[in-house]
Amino acid sequence: MIKLDKITKKYIWENTQNTIYEKLDFEVEEGDFIAIVWRSGSGKTSLLNIMAGLIDFDEWEVIINKDKYSEMSLNDKTKFRWKNMSFIFQQFHLIPNLTVSENIELTLDINKISARFTVEDILTKIGLLDKKDNYPFELSGWEQQRVAIARAFVWKTDVLLADEPTWNLDEKNAHNIMDLLKNMHKETKNTIILITHDMWVAKFANKVYRLENNTLNLIENV
Repeated sequence: MIKLDKITKKYIWENTQNTIYEKLDFEVEEGDFIAIVWRSGSGKTSLLNIMAGLIDFDEWEVIINKDKYSEMSLNDKTKFRWKNMSFIFQQFHLIPNLTVSENIELTLDINKISARFTVEDILTKIGLLDKKDNYPFELSGWEQQRVAIARAFVWKTDVLLADEPTWNLDEKNAHNIMDLLKNMHKETKNTIILITHDMWVAKFANKVYRLENNTLNLIENV
């Protein structure tokens, strides 16, 4: 489903070349739910952005459903991302002057692909149908993240990339978010790659990898 083939990524900082990854190999099976965990600043988010085609790698190849990033233009990568991927971020990225329903509908309008659920159905699944006409500022942080999850699952994509989705939440609400994410995975069978620095959050996934010393090591297989 997703394959990183000998990925190397370097950057220049204060006239010094630094290597984030060097010849990193990694594969994610279709329909899997994996978590990548380690400390902040270890390169987890960069790895997610490489998978999304948001930042380039220096060498060698990213392959998703047999499509190769090296063969895509910037415009082609954008179209590929729209068609195949959805995202959940640390920040909720809801549009403040749109209602909950409108935030979700906008995703469908922009990406021009088929809906998996109606807006009413997905809001019922996340328990926020009664908030459909509210604006983001009228919601708690935990409610806003539920809207972000609804937005990610409402359209028919194969891959969901989640970057620290519990970052701004207390432990109780973070636990609720992960329960919701796991339940949605069971229903949709999306391939989910989740980035976190919290091991207890990572354990909601089927497989847990630790990113260290330029290697992704499987440390738990549920």
